[in-house]
Amino acid sequence: MTFGNALIIAMHALVAWMLIEVFVNFAHRLSRASFIICHYLVVIAVFAGVFALYSTWFDIGASAFAVTVVGMGFVLLFEFVVFRFLYSGERWFLNWVDWMFPIFLATSTIYAVVSLW
Repeated sequence: MTFGNALIIAMHALVAWMLIEVFVNFAHRLSRASFIICHYLVVIAVFAGVFALYSTWFDIGASAFAVTVVGMGFVLLFEFVVFRFLYSGERWFLNWVDWMFPIFLATSTIYAVVSLW
């Protein structure tokens, strides 16, 4: 995998991450249970859709594991930059239910889509 290929994966990860952030910003008026269920479903749907497009148009033959590692590495980098340097509010939502499990869902979805596509 070249640096250019990693950047293509990074761009897909950025698009997926931004779509999830748009959902999170608009879904605050939902009840807590509805928000969590919808958040999980949106994470799966968005990462599946974006990485299905990657697999269809940009796949270079890299293993599903390599694509997952690069994609999620960039998602974690985006999260670090935003929460370290740009976000100034409380970070109560960085917990298992709101952050860790969706990261697991995103990781699993990328791997499944890239390996099965």
